[in-house]
Amino acid sequence: MRILSGAVMLTFVIGVACAKTGAATPAAAAAAAGAQAAARVTVEQHEAAMKGIATNNGAMQKALKSNALPDAAKNAQELARLFAEVERFWTQNNKPDAVKLAQTGVAGATEVAGAAAAGDQMKAMAAAANIGGTCKQCHGTYREGTPEAGYSIKAGTITP
Repeated sequence: MRILSGAVMLTFVIGVACAKTGAATPAAAAAAAGAQAAARVTVEQHEAAMKGIATNNGAMQKALKSNALPDAAKNAQELARLFAEVERFWTQNNKPDAVKLAQTGVAGATEVAGAAAAGDQMKAMAAAANIGGTCKQCHGTYREGTPEAGYSIKAGTITP
């Protein structure tokens, strides 16, 4: 297997960034990517991401059990995106343990997506089982509330 040189790899990465952002030039793609990374994730956006994680995780688990692997892969890809947003939130709030848990969520969802796309239901289900444990760890430290009253970030956890 041939390894790409740094310049070729950089050109590839910039091309992908252009395609993802719809930018016409590499400079525009870099600016768009930088602006996206610099934007603060608000508490409201974090809460919306958490609800999206719950919805997509449930749908992914159901799809995996019924062997609807394309659907599971799609839900897992969305989970990875949402966990990345959660990672950004906790990075901005200087909570390294929560950042690590969010990164574990991204990795787990990415593994599920890959296995499901490859048609490996058992591997996808094994990876999916680990995602719930990751959620539980973070919630035990940073979430308070009840299903009836609703959930929120524990008081004193972040500074506005």
